[in-house]
Amino acid sequence: MVFSFLGKLFGQTPKPESPEITGLIKISGCENLQRKGDIIFVHGLGGHARSTWHPQELANDDNFWLMWLAQERPDLGIWSFGYNAAPFEWKGATMPLFDRASNLLEYLTINDIGKYPIIFVTHSMGGLLVKEMLRNAQTFNRQSVIKQTKGIVFLSTPHTGSHLANLINNIGTLARTTVSVDELKSHLPQLRQLNEWYRQNVDAMAITTKVYYETKPTKIVLVVDPDSANPGIKDVQPTATDDDHISITKPKSSDNLVYKGVSRFIKEQLLTIPKPPENQSPNISSFYIQRPEIENNCYQNIVQPGALIRIKSPRKMGKTYLISRIFHHIKQKGYRTVSINLWSQENLTDLKTFLQRFCAILSLELGIEDQIEKSWSSRLGNQDNCTNYLKKYILPAIDSPLVLGLDNIDEIFPYPEITQQFSALLRAWHEKAKTEEIWQNLRLVIAHSQEVDISINLNQSPFNVGLSVEIAEFNTTQIKELVKQYSLSFSDTEINQLKEMIDGHPYLLTTALGEIAKGNFTLSKFLEIAPTNQSPYGKFLNFYVSELAENNLLKAAMQQVINSDIPIQIDSTQALKLRSLGLIEFKGNEVQCLCNLYRLYFQERL
Repeated sequence: MVFSFLGKLFGQTPKPESPEITGLIKISGCENLQRKGDIIFVHGLGGHARSTWHPQELANDDNFWLMWLAQERPDLGIWSFGYNAAPFEWKGATMPLFDRASNLLEYLTINDIGKYPIIFVTHSMGGLLVKEMLRNAQTFNRQSVIKQTKGIVFLSTPHTGSHLANLINNIGTLARTTVSVDELKSHLPQLRQLNEWYRQNVDAMAITTKVYYETKPTKIVLVVDPDSANPGIKDVQPTATDDDHISITKPKSSDNLVYKGVSRFIKEQLLTIPKPPENQSPNISSFYIQRPEIENNCYQNIVQPGALIRIKSPRKMGKTYLISRIFHHIKQKGYRTVSINLWSQENLTDLKTFLQRFCAILSLELGIEDQIEKSWSSRLGNQDNCTNYLKKYILPAIDSPLVLGLDNIDEIFPYPEITQQFSALLRAWHEKAKTEEIWQNLRLVIAHSQEVDISINLNQSPFNVGLSVEIAEFNTTQIKELVKQYSLSFSDTEINQLKEMIDGHPYLLTTALGEIAKGNFTLSKFLEIAPTNQSPYGKFLNFYVSELAENNLLKAAMQQVINSDIPIQIDSTQALKLRSLGLIEFKGNEVQCLCNLYRLYFQERL
C-alpha cells in the first residue's frame, strides 16, 4: 500500500511504465538549419522525456504540448532531455546533480546547441539541473551556451528544497533515498548555494526567468510550496497555477495557463535581437550605449591598489551594465571578479548570518573551500571574524587582484545595524590597502540608487571615499544611436516627441523601442498609451505609486512638481529622495518632473 501511494505521489500510474529515453531527444524542427531558436524541456524526479509532458502520460503519442508548440512555431527546434532521476533505489541508481549537469552540458555540445538562442522549460529537479549546468558552463568557459540562453521557465522547481524530500526521508525504513532525492532535502546547503549563484549571475548572463508553482497537493502533499518555488530574483513574480506537482507539466489544451504563458514567454525572448557591438562581453546588454568618459575613468581607477568605485543613479539607469563592463575590462587583465547579491530577507536577519553568507558566497564563487565553521571565533566580533576570513582564507588563495561588485547595496538600508556595520567593514578594508599589501588586491565597486540617509560615522562610511560616478539620462545623440540599434528610423521630430514623453531614461527608452521594433505598436500609439493603464510600464510605474503612497511628505512634494509647468523649489530632503527615485531633475536650485510620462501618469493616481 505504501509503495502504491508513493507511486501515485510521483505520478506513476498502474499502467506499464514508458520505456526509458535518455539523452537529448529530438521532438520537432531540430534539423532546420534556419531555425530561430531551440526550446529544451527538462523533466524532474521520476520523469520521462515524453510522458512527463503528456496529459495521459503517453510516451508514443504526439498530441501533447511539445508538439503543439512545434505546430505553432515551426521555426523552432523542440527538444526534450531524458535522464535517470529515479526517486527510489529500487528503480535504479542516479547521478549526483553535478555529474548530471556535466552530462547535460556535453549533450548540448555534441548536438551543436548554442548556435541559436535557447529557452529551457524545466520541471522540479530539472530546474536545478539546468542551473547547475549553467554554473558548470561558466566554470569551464563554455560561453556559447551561456550567451545563447535567453530564458528559463521553472515549473514547481524546489529552489530551496521541498517537503517531498523530507517526506521520503522520514519513510526511511520502507524506501531508501537515492542521491537525487537527498539533494532535494529542504534547505540543503548545496541548494541554497546553487540558488545564490543563480541570483548573483542571472542579470549578468542576461537570462530572463519565468516561474510557475503548484497550489494543489499531490494526494496529501504540497510537494513544492510557494516559498521553495520562488528563486528570489528581483522583479520576477511567481505565478500560481490550479495544478498539483504532476499536472503542472501536462496541459490538456492550448488554452491552459502554463501553455499560453510559456508560448508567450518564448515569443518575447526569441524575437530578433540586435547583435552586440564587436569586442563587447556577451554578458553585457546588446543595447548598452557607451559613455566613454565614465567608463575610461572607471577602467583607470579600478587598477589602482585598494580601489573603491561608487556608482549612483536612479533605478534601471545602467548601473548593472556599467559594472559588467568594468568586470569585462579587468578580466582581460587576469583579475578575478565576484558579484555579490545578498539582499534577500533571509540573509538580513542578523549581522552574523549576513556576514557568514557573504563569506560563503566569496568562497563558492572563487572555488575556495568553505572554512567558515572552522574559522568563526566566538571570542571575536562578527566584523573581526569576517575581516580575518578574507585575510586568512580568501585573499591569500588567489594570485591576482579581486574585484568585488556590490550592486543595489541600498537594499540593506532598511536594516540599520547591518548597514552601519557592513559599511564600516568596507571602509576599513579600503583604508587597510594604504598600509597592508594584502588588502591592496581587494577592489570594490558599489552601486546604489537611494541616498544614504542612515546615520553612519563619516570615518566609517564607504560612501564618501573613492571614485564617485553618477549615471545620467541619455542625451539626444545617444537616443539616436539607440534607435539605430533597434533598426528603427525616426525623424528629428519623432525623436523629440519620444524624448518629451520619456526623456533619456535608459529603461524607458529600451522598453519603448523594443515594443515598437517588435511591431506591437507604432510610435504614435506608444505616445498615446504610455501614461495610461495600457502602458508597457505598468509594473514599473506602480512601484513608484506605492513608494510615494508610503511617504506623505514625499507624495506631497511630487504633487507640487507634477502640478507645475515650470521648475519650482521644494524641500531639499524630499528633492534628493525624488531624484534618487529618478522622478525629477534639478534645474539649479529648482526641480521639475523628469518627463511627461511621470507627470501625466501620477496626476491621475496621486
